[in-house]
Amino acid sequence: MTGPIVELKDVFLRNDRGGHVFRDLNLTIEAGRSAVITGAAGSGKTSLAELLIGVRFAESGLVILFDEVMKRGKKRIIKRVRKKIGGVGGVFGLLPSLTVAENITLPMVISGVRKKIQQERLLKLLSEFSLLKQAGEYPPNLTRVESYLVQFARASIAGQPLIIIDEPSAGLDRKTYERIFEYLVKVSLSGRSMIILTSEIPSQQIPETDYYQIENGALV
Repeated sequence: MTGPIVELKDVFLRNDRGGHVFRDLNLTIEAGRSAVITGAAGSGKTSLAELLIGVRFAESGLVILFDEVMKRGKKRIIKRVRKKIGGVGGVFGLLPSLTVAENITLPMVISGVRKKIQQERLLKLLSEFSLLKQAGEYPPNLTRVESYLVQFARASIAGQPLIIIDEPSAGLDRKTYERIFEYLVKVSLSGRSMIILTSEIPSQQIPETDYYQIENGALV
């Protein structure tokens, strides 16, 4: 795909108390490029992720992903868009009733990928993320680091063109964070796009990436 994969146009969103989360929020992400969006706690990073996957809806303005307008009640469109998005952290938690292996392969199951291909990719990613021993475990039995690695593996397996990552370094030790950063660089260089929502700007630059900050409900 060429052209924008994400377009936010004059988006306005209120919180549960009636105050504004976003006002005149604008963002365009071209295919193959990524965005790092920083903001303090409560600035709206998770709300932005929810808008992008159709969990919440703008009160005015447009939220467009892959040329589809995300609107309340448009279930078929939302389902179609979600198939193109991988997610880590925040609203993208693991399903506690599925094993690690089942969580990782879920995007491919939803897309109807053949079982043999699922298993081949699963084995590769379990090895890549050092999760072979945890394949049969359930999420409540995982450490925080293991849970994050499973989510990154799940976000990788189906080759979805967009990955949304909410706080990629939260609770990770330095060694694991460096490993995750290498993964982010690899994804960026592969031509896939990412939206990385974080409280702190990464210490190193990610290729093909633009940097923004949420201030007073807008991106600067």
